[in-house]
Amino acid sequence: MVRNVIKMMALVLALLLAAGCETGLDTQMRNLLDSLEENLGYVNTIGEQEARKLATWFEEKGSDGEAARALFFLGRTQFNQGSYSSAIVSYTQALDRATKAEDRRTEARICSDIARTFASSGNVTDQLLYLGRAAEAFKDAGMGGESQLALLEIGRVQASQGKDEAAEGIFKSVLAESHEMRDTLLEVRCLEAYADLCVSSENPDPSLAIDLLSRASDNLGFPLSCSDKGILAYSFSLLGDKDNARTWLSEARSMAETDEEAALVRFRDYQISSREGNTAAALGSLEKVLEYENESQALSLETAVAASQREYIQSQKETQAEKLKAARLKLWVLALGAALLIAAAGVVLAYYRNEEKKRIEAEKAEREKYMSIAEDLKSKLARSINYDALERLCEQYYIYEGTDNLKPKILKEVKSIVEGLRSDRKAQKDLENMLDDRMDGVIRKLRLEFPSWKEDSILLYCFAAAGFSSTTISTLMEKEKSVIYNRIWRLKGRISASESPLKDFFLECLGD
Repeated sequence: MVRNVIKMMALVLALLLAAGCETGLDTQMRNLLDSLEENLGYVNTIGEQEARKLATWFEEKGSDGEAARALFFLGRTQFNQGSYSSAIVSYTQALDRATKAEDRRTEARICSDIARTFASSGNVTDQLLYLGRAAEAFKDAGMGGESQLALLEIGRVQASQGKDEAAEGIFKSVLAESHEMRDTLLEVRCLEAYADLCVSSENPDPSLAIDLLSRASDNLGFPLSCSDKGILAYSFSLLGDKDNARTWLSEARSMAETDEEAALVRFRDYQISSREGNTAAALGSLEKVLEYENESQALSLETAVAASQREYIQSQKETQAEKLKAARLKLWVLALGAALLIAAAGVVLAYYRNEEKKRIEAEKAEREKYMSIAEDLKSKLARSINYDALERLCEQYYIYEGTDNLKPKILKEVKSIVEGLRSDRKAQKDLENMLDDRMDGVIRKLRLEFPSWKEDSILLYCFAAAGFSSTTISTLMEKEKSVIYNRIWRLKGRISASESPLKDFFLECLGD
């Protein structure tokens, strides 16, 4: 229904343009642009001819932001038709206008599509470049989930290039952020990508791969895909469990619907058969995989796409040069107004100097106020364990540590409080006593039930039971948030797997 409405609007616009009718055209054009903004996905809703007319009109009569969006839709239409070189030119034009308009949301979408276009042509270097720009722009636009998706895609590309360490670092970061944002779908996608890396790296870790996919399926409730089951099959094969390997491979084969999925299953069959010593079966599967790749492989368009972009950029430089030449003819007009501008600039400069003086005085008063607050907090924390205050201080310490954004004096006070609790055994003991008083002797019982636990694990349990966030705990224990999240998750697993009659009590004290 929506697609039919858009096609009807496009037909009306084509008739208006052909007749040279300007009445109501502005409104019609902007209505169509808004409709495309809401409904255009990765499927064409208008043809390239209509999209080009729309882009041309907004380039001439619209704002930079509107022209950027219209050119973006033209590029998307060309990409969907397989015209990658034309799409890159349109996307690059759109990116120029979006940058001028300071429209970070549209800039992010354009960069994401440019990365996708370079990926289709096999240009990995530029794909990573524009994925990075997309992630930054999405973040600036307040679209944290989309920013993390772009980072996840960077991790996948790094993994495909054999850069295992870089990819793993990205996956751990995205995993921690997705859990923090409670974005379950993003967390599952990251777990799947991380699991794939675990079995494809030079030093495979099949146990971790199985653990990651179990978290996605059992803890987050997402059904395993054909690819996931193929990973499980190969993981069990690496562990020497032939029965489970063949069971999961059979399930993956039954789920394969597309030629690509079938080829992926055959590749896993090749890997498993090779490990079992079944050379004939392995070669048969590998032959079918290579046959699929030969059929689906297209000529790389990397050179053509890059050349098209360079050609456009060069033409833009030539256009700018012509404009500069014309502007020089008007310099005498500017010279006439120079004296007035200098006088006005003097007035403005005096005004801004006065405002700057006020700002400096205000910052000085603010620093004194913060210093007073820090001294008060320090004295209170010295007398008693005020964990609400500590929670807020740790949030700031974690976010701004190592930057100039946190006032040096306040940073010094916060560091003294945080580092005191890191190393002061008395403060740690006070925390244990407080938890014992409030939670029916939980730490005392924990030490009795798990006498082999290290002090570091006891301390981690104390911080988690006290209700500290992952940010606070990572600050206190000087570990990354992703590391803290995984350690707490493993700590819960150790308690749950133990035979202690108090394990439910210990887990309950940790909360969600």
